Amino acid sequence: MNGKKIEDLILRIFGTGAMALGFQCFLEPAHLVAGGVTGIGIMLNAFTSARFGFPTPLWLVNVALNFPLFLAALKMQGGRFVGRTIMTSLLFSLMLFLAQGVTFYTGDLTLSSVYGGVLVGIGLGLVLRCGATTGGVDLAAYLLQKFWSRPSLPKKIFIMDAVIILSGMIMFGGINGLYAILSVFISERCMKWVLEGGDVVRGAIVISHKAREIGEALNLRLEREVAAFSGKGTLGEPKKEILFCIFSQKEIQGAKSIIMNIDKNAILLVTDIREVLGEGVTIK
Repeated sequence: MNGKKIEDLILRIFGTGAMALGFQCFLEPAHLVAGGVTGIGIMLNAFTSARFGFPTPLWLVNVALNFPLFLAALKMQGGRFVGRTIMTSLLFSLMLFLAQGVTFYTGDLTLSSVYGGVLVGIGLGLVLRCGATTGGVDLAAYLLQKFWSRPSLPKKIFIMDAVIILSGMIMFGGINGLYAILSVFISERCMKWVLEGGDVVRGAIVISHKAREIGEALNLRLEREVAAFSGKGTLGEPKKEILFCIFSQKEIQGAKSIIMNIDKNAILLVTDIREVLGEGVTIK
């Protein structure tokens, strides 16, 4: 097993473990249905416990509902496509099984939605970073895409999750539903943070007739290397130099001041950059 495979396996273990803790310790005991197969499991567990007196474990629901999806995916796409998803889903079910009975729920829905959302989001981000998924709604939407191309795949996932969340709201009440939506929002943000990285830097594009002077000032005062490009004007306008440079979050205001003090008519475009590759690139 090479280093990449070991790294992917570690990410899956920690990712599915974090997700299992989020569901078992916070979301499930608080009856917060945050979509997906586990959301169905939370509702089914509450129903069988109240009506028949026995629980339906989340791990069992995850296996039972994913199994037919795996069979359909194997038939339609082959083993290579679905193999990684099967492994990750079974690992997630194992983590749910191991996390049974562990709970930090004290009756506070706010804490449950926040901590549950953080754990699920971080865990899902780690799983997605190694190119895997846990199956469930994502896999079901992908299979449906083969037969019904509209709406788009993201919209199918959104609709299916929305139906599950709405069902949970009907079953457990509007307050629980609102906290479940808060949990979904938090998990989405945490997942994005894990996938894109937390160290956001800023990329600045400057269009100015005084580009050379601006570049020298940025290099002198902020110690930033600046790349210069030549831009062609339209309607007979003279050529303009275009500068590009990256800054840390705390440097961007200083860079704006430097640029505007030299040329108040300069055009400045600022955007977030999530990843910077290359030796010798240091963002303070």
